[in-house]
Parts: sequence; C-alpha cells; structure tokens
Amino acid sequence: MAEVEDGDVSRHAFQVAYHGTDADDHSMDVEALAPALLAFGKLIRESNAQINGDRAKVKVLVTSDFEHKCFNISFEVIQTLMQQIKSFLADDNVETATELLKTIGVVTGTGASLFGFLKWKKGRKVKKVQKLSDTDPSGAVVVHVEGDGNSIQITNNVFKLAENKIILENIGETLGPIETKDAERIEFKQADKTTASYNREEVKEIIASCQAGPDALLVDESKPTPETVTASLHFYGPVFDNKAKTWRFKYNRKPIYADISETAIAKDAMKRGGSFVNDRYRVRMEVTPPEIEEGAPHYKIKEVLDFNPAPQQAVLALPKPRAARKKRR
Repeated sequence: MAEVEDGDVSRHAFQVAYHGTDADDHSMDVEALAPALLAFGKLIRESNAQINGDRAKVKVLVTSDFEHKCFNISFEVIQTLMQQIKSFLADDNVETATELLKTIGVVTGTGASLFGFLKWKKGRKVKKVQKLSDTDPSGAVVVHVEGDGNSIQITNNVFKLAENKIILENIGETLGPIETKDAERIEFKQADKTTASYNREEVKEIIASCQAGPDALLVDESKPTPETVTASLHFYGPVFDNKAKTWRFKYNRKPIYADISETAIAKDAMKRGGSFVNDRYRVRMEVTPPEIEEGAPHYKIKEVLDFNPAPQQAVLALPKPRAARKKRR
C-alpha cells in the first residue's frame, strides 16, 4: 500500500451476546448493560493506545439485536491508520482492527488471547516473564505464575494489555452482567458464529485476574552476560570450508561449536596442511549463557594462547612386490 496523506481505515465487526436463564426474556437491566457497553469501547480504545500508540485511532460503534433469552450486541471497530511518514504495511508495529480484536480475544486468533490468558491465570501472581524472540515488539514471551510448572506462552502484546490497570478494570466491567447474575454467560461472535464463550465459573477466573491487578513486571529483555574463560579445546570434526566462521571442538569432553572469526585458527591450519582430530588449542574464550531455558551457550574464541598438534601415526614404507625383488637380482 502506498502512502496515503489522510491515513487509511481498518474495520472489523463482531458481536457480544449475554445469555440469560430460562426465566429471562430478551430484556436486561440498563444499570447492568450500560456500564458493560461503555467498557467495551474503553477496552478497545485503551488496547489500541497501548499497542499502537498514536499511530492509529479507533472508535467503536454499536447496534442492538434482540433474540429469545439472549441480548445480542453488534459492534464495529473503525480504526484510522496514521500514515504521516510511511505506508501502513511498512510499519510492522501497528496492529490492525482485526489483529487488535484477536489479541483481546473477541475474534478467533492463534495462541492465547488477553481473555484466555486472564482465565488461565485465575488471579495468580506472575513470578517471571521470559522473552523468547527479538523479532518485533509482539514477539513471544513465556509467563510463569506462582505454583509448580505453571507457565504459558503468549505474545508480548497480550502481556502488555494484562499489565494495564485501565484495561483490566474495563474487562471487569464488560463481565459485570454475569457477575451480577443478569446473565449466565458471555459469548463473542463473528458473522453469527461463536468465537469464544465464558460461563459463570470461567468469568469468575477472569475477574479474579482483573482484581489482582497488574503484577508490575517487565519482560526481561536483558542479554545474558558473557564470561571469559581460559580453556583447552580439542579439534573434533572436519571443516571443508576454510572460510567457515564456526569450528567444532571438544570442551570439557563435550562437542561444541565455537566462533573462530576473530582468530587466525583457520589460516594457520591451512599453512600446516589442515587440522586433525585432537589438535589441542589453549584459548581465551567468551562463553555466553543461553537466552532461554534448555538453550545452548554461545562460544567465541578471542585468542589462541598455545597450540599442540595431535600425534600423527608414522607413515611406514610398503614392501615392494616379490616380482620386483626378483628382477633386481
């Protein structure tokens, strides 16, 4: 998409249905419904501001549809994409109206949404957040909550929304009719097809997370600190490309790949006619811990302190054929 002077528009419609009990008809107390409707608008606007900043503005329109035992509300999110500097498609950090609704959880998407994460969390305290990728601000993170083995992978954008007090308050308001027993469950729809549904028990779990509030944790984006060690390495595998920046060695009896790009290891090996298994290098090496659990450390050789070639088997002269010996006589 080329640059558009006045911006561009992204739209997405969805429905929210509050389902009543068998004794209920298609009416609902205005004091229960009005705060929920306003909260949906605030939730979507605040989520857009949290993720997109001033690069996109949204407004939320609503129309009503009444069904037996169900109060169905149709929303349309209209998002204006600001294109003052570059085209929308060139800005990977902007979530469209559809993507925004997927992140919140009112439209089906891949992975855990904000509603899904809050339901899973059940009000438990977050203990640690690990960043898994450096691809973009919405890259994956792993959230660990209190208790053994309790972790979930979500996008960084979902986590940012879950750490926003205003968003949590408005989610609680959207679920108000279920909490006050004016409805039994809430259902999200798209083109009249259910995308998500939460009953009274599941709503309690979401509200518990909202009431617990933000955990005031930031995604740990700090890089592991490398450690410089003096080590003995033994050449382990053949290298067929003398321009290869990574060679395979044995370190502490385990095979590793080490970056040799800042050394003359390859050049010196070519002068000697090659490298041999168990050639020993005494080196100063930088060891960087893995960025994620169960990952591999990164090894980089900074300096070669000493080199000892592996013992080579002596080349024995083969006996000459018997016919050749007779001929000499």
